[in-house]
Amino acid sequence: MYRMLLLFAGVILLTGAGCGGAHGPLFDSVMEPAPTINGTFALEGKPMGGAGVASRGRMAGDNGPAVAAIIRKVIYTGRFTVDVYDLLATQKAVQEFVESKGGHLQQLSGNTMILRIPSAQFREVEPHLRKLGRVDDRLTDIRAQDITEEYYDIELRLKSKKKYLESLYTLLDEAGKLKEKLAVQQEIGRVVEEIERMEGRLRLLGNQVSLATVTVTLRLAHSGTKRTFKLPWGWLDTLGVENLVR
Repeated sequence: MYRMLLLFAGVILLTGAGCGGAHGPLFDSVMEPAPTINGTFALEGKPMGGAGVASRGRMAGDNGPAVAAIIRKVIYTGRFTVDVYDLLATQKAVQEFVESKGGHLQQLSGNTMILRIPSAQFREVEPHLRKLGRVDDRLTDIRAQDITEEYYDIELRLKSKKKYLESLYTLLDEAGKLKEKLAVQQEIGRVVEEIERMEGRLRLLGNQVSLATVTVTLRLAHSGTKRTFKLPWGWLDTLGVENLVR
């Protein structure tokens, strides 16, 4: 009875306001709680900083059942420029290596390859490229972006939104008048859109975390990287064999 009186009062307020906001007294009784993450994150068994190690739902050291530590979420990216003698053969070798590690070629544009490789094998990329040619260290760019806080914040808010949505459906069943039902349905539509956006963002972040992105640009080498012999005349050797036979 109390809920229906509150619902009726909310409809009156919304009607009097003319347009009716997304939130208001109508939905106060079912409004989702604000999700929070207490303390510091536990990253692979180690705290992110400060005192204490946090786990889901409680701080480490508190009384209660043990809860698994939050797993660190990191996006790895790498950009490499490699000088090689055979562009096509090297492209094939790089792609075969990535596929052997469970990855794939995402894009090929000219001499630039964009590849995705499981993050656990990301560290193996650079050593393998150095076997295929000369890596230009001046252009090498390796990054690790920690998105742990963002990921779990979205996950917590998504869970809260879903509980709120369940409450809205319950409120819809209890609504009697048409205006009441329309107001609840409008709120349901808004919350469903928010849930879909959050789920999409989590899928994107999860994909970026599980598969590192590697960009490899190949350049045609003309001298010096893989010479295995030396001419007997020093002054002639300085000219470079490659320059003599071109």
